[in-house]
Amino acid sequence: MIRTSVTLGALAVLVAGCVSNRPEPAPVPQGGTAKQILRDGGQLVLPDGTRVTPDPTGGFQLPNGDYVRRDRGGALILPTGARCAATPSGYICP
Repeated sequence: MIRTSVTLGALAVLVAGCVSNRPEPAPVPQGGTAKQILRDGGQLVLPDGTRVTPDPTGGFQLPNGDYVRRDRGGALILPTGARCAATPSGYICP
């Protein structure tokens, strides 16, 4: 009887150690995290420093091959669907 109790107790401790806790949610960035695309002459400087040249429509191709288009209001529409609003110095992106 004692041997069974000890075995069950040890088994319970082992099983409890195998159960993982719920993962904590990733922190949500707070305000002030907007990224900028800056104008530099006829080119645009992306947040990572990459320079791209807009085509005649105002859109451009990213280094990974995705295309960023410009809407009728002058904003850039990223491949993710996010909208970068035009500013005097370039664009502000979420």
